[in-house]
Amino acid sequence: MIKIYTCYNCAFPFKADEQKVPPKCPACGAPPDQFLSEPFRGDISKRRIHVDPPEPDPNWDPMNTAFHVPKRFPARSRHGRLRRFVFEYADAAKIREFYAELFDWDIIEVDRTVPDKPLMYCATGPGTANWEPRVVSFIYGFLMPQEADRTGKRPMFLVEVQHLGDAIKLVEMNGGKTLRGEYAVADMKLAVVEDTEGNALYLWETPPTVTWNEPESQTYP
Repeated sequence: MIKIYTCYNCAFPFKADEQKVPPKCPACGAPPDQFLSEPFRGDISKRRIHVDPPEPDPNWDPMNTAFHVPKRFPARSRHGRLRRFVFEYADAAKIREFYAELFDWDIIEVDRTVPDKPLMYCATGPGTANWEPRVVSFIYGFLMPQEADRTGKRPMFLVEVQHLGDAIKLVEMNGGKTLRGEYAVADMKLAVVEDTEGNALYLWETPPTVTWNEPESQTYP
């Protein structure tokens, strides 16, 4: 029988067969005796059991590696979250085969503006229907042709921002540089910036299609 389990330790809800309950919470690692269960009614959002996330401990020792309350993000904002990685390639078929065989990543084409040089999306772990990570710590990424980077800095990480223009201004106000101003790829609004030490980052503006009901849009993981 499929049930919804809610972790009492961290408030994370998940669906599982009662005969195959995971040995620990996917979010915080708590044991099954911390799970509260209820029947699955076709949609996890219809669950009746809700647990208030624990409040941060002001006396928490930063050297204590046990689970602690994650950062609370502002409502309706994903600003500042590291969302994806970017690996560049010269041969699309080779890099796709490499990561599919090595890590069993699911790799799908997002955009084929240039023949034989597609932008590819790597799903590194279980995801939802829109390919976003469902389990804490998984990150997704892009395989991108080398010539797509016009800055020569080969940035490898993509950080989400609420407003691209405002973020670019903050970069420059704090000693960074804009390497490539706002541009679009496959309906994404991007920019490339450099920090004070010469490290390059992609900035990605939160798209208008976000409903704020997605798992990755919640205040808590």
